[in-house]
Amino acid sequence: MNLMLTANCDDTDAFHQSYLAIKPEFADWCDISRCVFGKIDDNNLVELFFDVDPPKLQAWLAKPSTQQMFEQHNFVPTRYTFEPLNLG
Repeated sequence: MNLMLTANCDDTDAFHQSYLAIKPEFADWCDISRCVFGKIDDNNLVELFFDVDPPKLQAWLAKPSTQQMFEQHNFVPTRYTFEPLNLG
């Protein structure tokens, strides 16, 4: 499964610093080499995750440290799944 999320937060730059600090943990539940973080503006962002293992992602999302980071930045995501578009 591939996952895209759009989110708003108090400060995208501050959230990005926290994202970079915990990014090594993503290797437990997705292909870390393909993760994408994009700043839309000061309060909005987009993230892409590839080859996500849903049960492992759920376990990571439930961790107190993950929840604390989300609360610290008032991080509110909307999640979507997607697949490659094969036109040929």
